Amino acid sequence: MRQKRILTAILLIATGWFLNAWAWTTSLGHPYNTIMLVAGIGGIIAGIIFLIRALTDKVHTHNKRHE
Repeated sequence: MRQKRILTAILLIATGWFLNAWAWTTSLGHPYNTIMLVAGIGGIIAGIIFLIRALTDKVHTHNKRHE
């Protein structure tokens, strides 16, 4: 499960990087380049946050009292 979360975060960072690079290098028009740029930056930031959370996540055990 942890490897899946790490892989998903890395893929999100790579997708954000690709969208950001595509927005800077092509000329598709004002709304499309802006959408790709904002989505790319958001993807990179979200991917970094998810990666940090996936790497620092610990297994939580819930202790319940037996009544």
